[in-house]
This record gives sequence, structure tokens and C-alpha cells, in this order.
Amino acid sequence: MLKVKGIQNLTKISRVKLILMGIAFALILVLTYAPYFLSRYYLWILQTIIIMATLSMSWYFFSGLTKYITLGSAAFTGIGLYFMAVYFDFLERQRISPPHPAIIILPGILVAGLICFALALAIGSVALRLKGIYFAIATFGASTLVIGIISWWQTRASVFQIPIPVKYLNPTLVYYTILATSLAVLLLIAFMCRSKFGLALRMIGESEDAATHVGVNTSLYKIIGFAVSAMCMGLVGAGSTIKYPTMNVQLAFDVIQYSFMPAVMTLLGGIGSAYGPIIGAVTMSLLNEYIRMNYSQYYLTIYGSLLVVIILFMPSGITGIVGKLKATKLTWRKKLAIKAPKMPP
Repeated sequence: MLKVKGIQNLTKISRVKLILMGIAFALILVLTYAPYFLSRYYLWILQTIIIMATLSMSWYFFSGLTKYITLGSAAFTGIGLYFMAVYFDFLERQRISPPHPAIIILPGILVAGLICFALALAIGSVALRLKGIYFAIATFGASTLVIGIISWWQTRASVFQIPIPVKYLNPTLVYYTILATSLAVLLLIAFMCRSKFGLALRMIGESEDAATHVGVNTSLYKIIGFAVSAMCMGLVGAGSTIKYPTMNVQLAFDVIQYSFMPAVMTLLGGIGSAYGPIIGAVTMSLLNEYIRMNYSQYYLTIYGSLLVVIILFMPSGITGIVGKLKATKLTWRKKLAIKAPKMPP
């Protein structure tokens, strides 16, 4: 009897995996052909959703698993954005023109990711000695310091707007660069979450003392996890640079957009679920665009009120609410089964 139940459970799990794989394949197929049936405006919105979903997943990979809330995401995303703009400008000055833009774009994205990885290793080795709100403040302070240094360099060099070469601003090239970068980052995060490395980060989030007790080098895993998360943010930032015709410090290092929004989107979707960041990013991005287009005069007031409501009344996020509804439904079914009269033999 137990063997039969076990086989049935395995069959259900395999069916769920097949369904999820089918949905993922269909979604990738739709995203691949999106430029052929969407207008420029809707393609712009789709690009924003893809970017914010990937940034939210990058934030979740470290903060969602370890429960170490970071507010320094703007530094790493901004470095990716700003580095690529400087990189393009340098190539234009040197009059380097490859046969295909991808030959230039791909190395730049990879270098931007490595720079963010190295910077996060340095910041994490110091900031991760702290916990709770002190760690969040430390990462926000480090982000502010990075922004201040780059602003100082910009003022000293008298470079306030960096134009992106027109040959990189083709809408199709922009979209597929963002899509390819985001898919690569999401695949990396999915692989890391399912590996022993991801398991170690989960153990740290559940109980850091217990993880240390069973032999996990928590300091090393936290620092590397923080660096991988930062690298992913840098890759996303670098891949989305050509979305903008010009780049400056204010646009690249938008603290609200890149430090707070990934955290809020993850909390909205549900920090306890791997799908939560994506659900939150899609919901918040669409809501954000609707409010901005229809209630532009009251945009900040409505947006701020919504954030307060989400934090106060939806602490477990959308996936948490769905989970509670399922649990309630299952409880009622059990109660009804108990109360149901037995049929006579």
C-alpha cells in the first residue's frame, strides 16, 4: 500500500514538473517572438517587466534565501548601466566598429558583471559581519558611497551625459539583448538555488547557528552569495543600457528603482517562494505603468499608499495569500469529510 502511494506521489510530482516545463517553454517561445506582434509601447513595458523580474530574482537569491536584507542593489545595477555607456563611448572614440554589435556588447556585459562581483566581495567581506537592520544600512551606505565616487568623477571629467551610439538603439537588438541577458541570469540563479550552494544559503536563512554547527562555512557562503547576486544585477544593468539613448549618474543609479523596488516586488510576490519575485515584478510593473499613465498628478501619493497597504496587510505576499487559501480549502474539505454521515452497509 505504501509503495503504491509512493509511486502515485512520484507520478504527481513528475506531472507537475512536466507542466511547469511546458509553461516555461511556451513563455520563452512567446517572449522570443514578441517583437513581431507587439507595438513599441508594449514592447517597452515588456522590457521593463523582464528587467525588474530578473533584478528581483537576483535580489531574492541572496536576501530571500539568507534573510540578510540588502539595500545596495542600485550600486551594482548602476555600475552595469554606467560602465556599458562609458565602454560604448570609448569604442566610438577609438572608431572601433565590429561587423556585428553582439561582438562588442557581450564582452562588455561580462566585464561589467565581473566588476560588480569583485566590488561585492570587498563590500560583503566587511558588511556581512553585521546583521539585521545594521546590514541593510551598511549596504545602503556602501551604495551611496559608490554613487558619490562616480558622481565626483563625472563632475571632474565634465561628462554629464554619455550618448549611446545610434547603431545599438535598434528596438529589436535592444529587446533581444535584454531577453538573452535576463534568461542567462535566471538560468544561473535557478542552477545555483538547486545546488549545494543554494542549500547552504537556505540553511543560513533558517538558522545560521545550526548551519555553522553542521560544518557550513557561513561567512564564505554569505560573501560569495552576496557577490553572485551583485554580479547578476550588474549583468542585467549592462544588458539594459542600450534601452536608453543617453546615460547619466541619476538615471543609472536610481536608488528607488534599483535598490528599493526589487525588495518591494519580492515582498509583494512572496519572499518565501521562488516564483514570488517574478509575480511581484509583473504585478508591480503593470500597476506602476497604469498609475503613471492615468493618474500622473497623484502618482507618488497613490504609489506610496499602495506600498504601505502591501507591507501592512500582505506581509506574506501574493503567494502567501494563495497558500493560505489552499490550506483553508483543504481544512474545510477535511471537516466536511468528517461530518459527512456514513452510508449504511
